[in-house]
Amino acid sequence: MEKATLHRAPKLDNLLLFKAHYHKFQFTRHCHDDFALGLMYRGVQRFSYRGAARYAPAGTLITVNPGEIHDGMSGDDSDFSYRIMYIPWELMQTIGEEMVAGRKNHYFAHPVINDRELSQQLGHLLQLLDDDTSEQLELEVLFSKTVASLLSSYGTEQLEHGAAVQIPSPVAQACAYIRDHAHEHISLDDIAAAAHLSRYHFLRLFSDAMDISPYSFLLHHRLQLAKKEIRLGVSLAESALNAGFADQSHMNRRFKSAFGITPRQYQKAIC
Repeated sequence: MEKATLHRAPKLDNLLLFKAHYHKFQFTRHCHDDFALGLMYRGVQRFSYRGAARYAPAGTLITVNPGEIHDGMSGDDSDFSYRIMYIPWELMQTIGEEMVAGRKNHYFAHPVINDRELSQQLGHLLQLLDDDTSEQLELEVLFSKTVASLLSSYGTEQLEHGAAVQIPSPVAQACAYIRDHAHEHISLDDIAAAAHLSRYHFLRLFSDAMDISPYSFLLHHRLQLAKKEIRLGVSLAESALNAGFADQSHMNRRFKSAFGITPRQYQKAIC
C-alpha cells in the first residue's frame, strides 16, 4: 500500500515532517525551497540529481539542497520507505554559522550519505518526534547536534551544480519573466521574446543552463504560488486558479506528482 503523510513538529520549530511508503509511485522533476534531510528505512530509492542517477539504500541519509532539481522512484522495483524533515534556509544557516566555523554559506555536499552513526542519530530524533512525551529541550539539542555534525563532515560552502553555475543573461531574463507571469497563460514565444532570442535558440539555451524545460520551471513556480495561497488560508479551488492552473483537479495532479501528497494534505499540515 502506498501512503504519504505530512505534519508539523510543534516542539521543534514547527518543522515539516514527511513520511512515505511507495512502490510504483514516481516523483516528477521538482525542487524545494527548504533543505531536505531524510533517512531511508526500507528498499532503495533512485533519483536523478546534478545530472547523475543516485541510489539511496536503507540506512543511508538523503540530503537535498534548496532549489536543486530531482525526482524519485524505486531503485529496484520493490517497496521503499523513508522520512524527510524540511529545514528552512535561515535555520540551516544559523546552525552552520554558530556551530560550524569557516564557511560563508552552508549546503550539503552530497545527496546520499552512508554514515551509520549519523543515520542512527537522525533515526533516534525521528523516533522521539513520534513520541508525544518527548521533551522539547531533548529534541532541540539532538536536532542541532545532528545538523551541525552533518554540515561539519559533509557540508560545503558552494554548490557544485545549479546555483554555482553562472546562468546566461537571456536565461536569467526568461526565468524572471516566468516567475512574474507564472499565474498567466504564457507561450514559448512570449518567454523567448523576453530573452530576446528565437524560440528554438532560447529552448536549447534554457535547457542546457537549467537542466529543466521552461514548462517544468513554470510548473514549479505555479506550485510554489499554490503553496503560498494555501498557507494564506485561501480555498484550494481559488488557490488553483490564482496560481495559474486550469482548475483544482489540474493542481491536485501536479501537486501530488511533485510532492507526493495532495494539496489537501498540505493544507491540513500547515494550517
